[in-house]
Amino acid sequence: MASSQFPFDENRKVPATLEQFVQYQILETIRRQPEPKALDPQLLLVCGRRAAEIKARLPQYQNSRKDFAQLTAMRHVLLWRTFPFNDLPVEIVSNIFRYAVWSSANSPEGILLRFRLTWVCRRWRNIATCDQTLWNTIWFKDAKVGYQLSKLYFERAGTTTLDLRIEDDSKTRLIQDQPMTGDDMERVLDIIMSKSSQIRMIIVVVELWPPVLVLLDRLHRTSQSLQQLERVEVHRTGRPYQWDGPHYPLGDYEHALTLCNGRTERVNFLCLNGVHIDWETSYITNLVNLDLRRMPPELGPSLERFRCVLESSPKLKKLSLDGAGPIMPTGWATHSYPPVFLPRLETLILGDCAVTYAIFCAGIIHAPGVRELIVLNFRGPDHTPVLQALTGKFPELLIISVFSLDIRKSPWSRRIVVRWLLSIPKIKFMRVGMMKATLMAHFFLDGRLHIDDDIPLTLTPEEENAILANGSRIILCPELEAFEGQHIDVDTMVQFIYGRKKFGVPLRKLYIHQNWLQDMTPDEKNKIQEQGYEHDFIDVTVPMSTTPYERSLWKQLRGG
Repeated sequence: MASSQFPFDENRKVPATLEQFVQYQILETIRRQPEPKALDPQLLLVCGRRAAEIKARLPQYQNSRKDFAQLTAMRHVLLWRTFPFNDLPVEIVSNIFRYAVWSSANSPEGILLRFRLTWVCRRWRNIATCDQTLWNTIWFKDAKVGYQLSKLYFERAGTTTLDLRIEDDSKTRLIQDQPMTGDDMERVLDIIMSKSSQIRMIIVVVELWPPVLVLLDRLHRTSQSLQQLERVEVHRTGRPYQWDGPHYPLGDYEHALTLCNGRTERVNFLCLNGVHIDWETSYITNLVNLDLRRMPPELGPSLERFRCVLESSPKLKKLSLDGAGPIMPTGWATHSYPPVFLPRLETLILGDCAVTYAIFCAGIIHAPGVRELIVLNFRGPDHTPVLQALTGKFPELLIISVFSLDIRKSPWSRRIVVRWLLSIPKIKFMRVGMMKATLMAHFFLDGRLHIDDDIPLTLTPEEENAILANGSRIILCPELEAFEGQHIDVDTMVQFIYGRKKFGVPLRKLYIHQNWLQDMTPDEKNKIQEQGYEHDFIDVTVPMSTTPYERSLWKQLRGG
């Protein structure tokens, strides 16, 4: 494969997929253009003819990623120059502005884009500033300027619903090494609680306990006015895990508070990260997303309370238990609690816990419609029992991500892993990170040797030949089409790809995580580059993003 087709760029980070690269080139082309001005009719005709000429030439550049993207970008710019944008009705212009803002790659870019819309001309400024929905997503991260930008957003949002994010990090703090305090949080809340009845979403990311406690206390005291609150996320990034509040300025705070004084009828999205609440008196029901992370085992909800939350959330689509979850009762294996049926659960995340706890959590739910499973970072020398507990639970699984899974090399482990893979035959996308070669090697095994429990774990050559003489090979996960690697052995990945091709079930797409790509040695990159993959078989994924293949799967599932 030619090096120009390989998505490695040593000098700068550029988007990996062709679609992303074209968008990148469009932006680069626009940045190089002179300040726009009105064109006379003759120049408009010239631009139109040039755009048509480029369109006719594009097919011959399909195999040249760079030339194709650059020509496409130039054609877009020429077409935009000829379009009478200001003749459009205000309603259509507003809709275009919203699409532009909401499709921005990240929050800082979206913030800047909103202001740029107001700098173009008087008409654009008037349309943008009068559209409240352009300003109702507010990121309180501008402490260095006294939250002046956030206040401006807050004012322009008018009476529409508010989606708020309060974030504290070293780059945006007034004093770099001084995390947000409780008093700092009070000042921010004094601003936003003036429109508490309009708040639809609040996300808070801070390091220390005091600002978290101030937030919980204010939500507790103003619960009656939080009539539209639907989403609550509280992330406390620092240590220690637990805080009993003896030195906290609110003298009456000694134990965990309820969430919004129990008035959470409309809340359907709850994420608590490094934060605990009073579970017994918090009214949590009708959730669509429940995300619990980093809680000491004794500070989670009781098993009975957790089951109650699940049972009262029949529309739950995503459940994340990442180093957190219900308290495991003593002698839990002897209890005869039936699993809670979650008919609409699509995504399950389970990890950062002991193997026994993971097995306990897996046994709580019955969700045969799960389409995405993420398992990661279990504690213990052998994680095979977790796979045994998951076998047969998710027959409709399409997407799986596995990180830091430790599997022993033994006949018993081999049988468990193969039986687990046999139970998820519809898998189409797999992401593997920070793993040894053991898991990938199981894909080369013949399912016929493990499909029945009465087949011995260790076969004699005669027994194995007798089994293989009947029928054709049972390929594990035969529908697997796309794979993403993150910090795994390069040789293992290459062997896996060619093994799938050998068995007649080749992958359609290989994704390489950008962080792993940056950590690869030149020799490792060469090993991949020398394999002669088809054009556009490899793409690079950026951190904290889903792949185009995953997005396509979800779109198909939801009929989009």
